[in-house]
Amino acid sequence: MASIRRVVHRTGRMSWQARWRDPTGSQHSKNFGRRIDAERFLITIEARKLAGTYIDPRAGRLRLGEFTEQATAGWVNRRDSTKARDESYLRSLVLPVFADMPIGAIRVFDVQEWVSDLDADGYAPATIRKAYQLLGRICNDAVNGGLIARTPCRDVTLPKIDDTEKRFLSPEEITRLADTIDPRYRALVITAAYTGCRIGELIALDTDRYQPDQRIIRIERSLAEVRGHLRFGQPKTAAARRAVSLPEWLPAAIDQHLDTYPPGPDGLIFSAPEGGAIRRNTFRSRFWLPAVADSVGQPMRFHDLRHSHVALLIAEGAHPAVIASRLGHTSVKTVLDVYGHLYEGLDRNAADTLDPPWDPSDVDALWSRRNRHRDQGRGLT
Repeated sequence: MASIRRVVHRTGRMSWQARWRDPTGSQHSKNFGRRIDAERFLITIEARKLAGTYIDPRAGRLRLGEFTEQATAGWVNRRDSTKARDESYLRSLVLPVFADMPIGAIRVFDVQEWVSDLDADGYAPATIRKAYQLLGRICNDAVNGGLIARTPCRDVTLPKIDDTEKRFLSPEEITRLADTIDPRYRALVITAAYTGCRIGELIALDTDRYQPDQRIIRIERSLAEVRGHLRFGQPKTAAARRAVSLPEWLPAAIDQHLDTYPPGPDGLIFSAPEGGAIRRNTFRSRFWLPAVADSVGQPMRFHDLRHSHVALLIAEGAHPAVIASRLGHTSVKTVLDVYGHLYEGLDRNAADTLDPPWDPSDVDALWSRRNRHRDQGRGLT
């Protein structure tokens, strides 16, 4: 049974002590300067006990840094590269501010001030949002674990992410870039532009997953660099695990590449000059950037070859569902959200293909026929 009693301390100071038992029967107490505050606190405690949302006030004393180790240990189904990225964000952005704070002491305004400080320090909006998402996930785990009643990661204003400018190359520009880059990577550029595959998917592609007779490459893994080590992992999503059909002429280009640069023991179709897997950062600095500068010009990311592939498909009238399947997206909505502006003008083109069942020049006759049928229906003729 909850109760309130007056307590006189050794210093002579008086306070009001709220006493209650939690759902397990253990007794707790908390002192207040005013009796009304103690009464309001006990009303809240009893209401939470009845609603099944009671939180032990002592649970929130656990420091966020300690709880983070427990929480992240239970985060499963993450690729090695994702784990490394999350650990980096937590270590550099989240924990320096919140590690020593009790979870129950973190308030919304603390989180908002942290976000504002990161923005003032010049961090990219996407970086800030990712760090915020990680803090939010940890706090949600604390809620689910009964440590706090509500997450402080709510109603926080985050910096707006401006859409990254996409580059769409024409077939002529794709050829120019492919002819400019080191010959070892000509087929890599062409394959990326005409399949829409990600670079991590292509540099993980081996001869076992290449079926030239069926004009198919099977995307079943991806290659990423984690803390300096190259690791093969699963594609980003289940939909990303897919078979991609090749244009009729592309297998010949890939076969010619394999004749010139035979795969090593690992069977990789696209490999580094010294053999073995391609390291993205090295490829970008040594081969990609110089070739872009000498051909199509900046800005141009390797991922823009994927965007260019979509633009080519849309121009040829490919259905969004087909595009989503080729890209490994789980939903057509993603294609429409990201590339919807490329469909502008196609509606008019589609309308222009519709021919009437009459001579378009005979508009007056059309209206005359309509009016005659109307008058006949009224019995006026």
